Amino acid sequence: MANKNNKKDHSHSFLLRFHEKMKRNWKPFLAGVLTTILIGSVFFFMFLNLGPLNSPSSPSSFSAYQKTRQIQSIIRRYYLNDIDEQTQTDTMYLGLVAGLDDKYSTYYTAEQYKKIKMSNDGKMEGIGITISKSDEDKALKIESVLAGSPAEKGGLLEGDLITVLNGKSTRDMTSSQAVSLIQNSDSDQVTMTVISASGEEPREITLTKETLTRNVVTGSMLDGSVGYIQISSFNRLTAKQFQDTYDSLKDQGMKGLIIDLRDNLGGLVSACCDTLRIFMPKGPLVYEQDRDGRERQRSNDTDHRTNLPVVLLVNENTASASEMFAGAVLDYNVGIAVGTVTYGKGIEQDSYTLSDGSVLKITTTHYYTPNHNDINGTGITPNITVKTDKNKSEDSQLEKASAIMKEEIAGKTAKKILKEYGGSEDNYKNSNTEPKDVEDISSVSGTSIEFVSDTSSRS
Repeated sequence: MANKNNKKDHSHSFLLRFHEKMKRNWKPFLAGVLTTILIGSVFFFMFLNLGPLNSPSSPSSFSAYQKTRQIQSIIRRYYLNDIDEQTQTDTMYLGLVAGLDDKYSTYYTAEQYKKIKMSNDGKMEGIGITISKSDEDKALKIESVLAGSPAEKGGLLEGDLITVLNGKSTRDMTSSQAVSLIQNSDSDQVTMTVISASGEEPREITLTKETLTRNVVTGSMLDGSVGYIQISSFNRLTAKQFQDTYDSLKDQGMKGLIIDLRDNLGGLVSACCDTLRIFMPKGPLVYEQDRDGRERQRSNDTDHRTNLPVVLLVNENTASASEMFAGAVLDYNVGIAVGTVTYGKGIEQDSYTLSDGSVLKITTTHYYTPNHNDINGTGITPNITVKTDKNKSEDSQLEKASAIMKEEIAGKTAKKILKEYGGSEDNYKNSNTEPKDVEDISSVSGTSIEFVSDTSSRS
């Protein structure tokens, strides 16, 4: 009995001492508990975000991080030449995206994306000339000069030849290489040797680049009251430029419209739809589907269907947004298409800005025409196929479109014309998928489906 009482007294005494000790030291004890929780949370977070710490299969794993450090350590110690670590880092990010094996997904540095955004905004850095170069030419030929541009101020004229550009002979230079040399140069100055179309002696001139507005829509009246509009790309200025050109041609007595989408490699979805809304009927213009099968649509809320006959010109370089444009026109029977099978890009990319201003562009959406046709990988077969002969100066596709348009203006139906020309009303196979209940996102802008950012020979 005495032993039991002693044990109770001892236990009670221990608890009292522990309680007194805790009262004196509760702050250090609490700090220790919180530290333990914090450390545990850090490791738990690392596990969730880095994945299996010893698995190199994930690019974000700790093993991949260690391997990257090991590779860089060897490079720093043994590599023969100078090392540009910023270029290494940017290329590493690009390689991460390249691992998706998707030619449309990529990574841009902040500086690279600045130029692309400028292009999407309808702007460019240059001197204001359009140039060409055939295999037979020994120099670059100026095809046009933008009004008010540095080129016009410097006295350059249509037909002038450029023999030397920034110290390099243009004899073996393509027009694309020349544009890149002008636009991507770190210098604001462009120096060239020019031979005047009038036959004057060669002269050297230096021009200063400026930010210019791109004219991506041009138009003119052809014979027989046929209006002609060419769209070279879809950026934030395309719809306004199209509207202005369309209205001008109507004021000049246009009775039929040819829209040239050849070599139009795409642009912004919003710009494409805004342009379609100018002359298309009310209804869906395109359906977009994400990887989970969710569908959205962009629509025309007002009936603006043109009462003019329309013919589209397309070719193998009609891609992305221009195919979306053509698909809508054909599905609503607003017009017919002449040319060759289009490129076949029925997917879209979205761009995500990172914390340092760089941008990740990845494929996020599959799109379908208003009749829910899938053109990805197949393209659009025109109603009337007309191939071009590069050995001839005539534009056989435009000539055919003009001939068809004159017959439509004269009163022939598109159906009868197609029968006469051996054309087809079936432009592409139906995907056999029906649109579901979809969210209308007509007001969303900026989604990009460009094939490349800029392939024009403007500079």
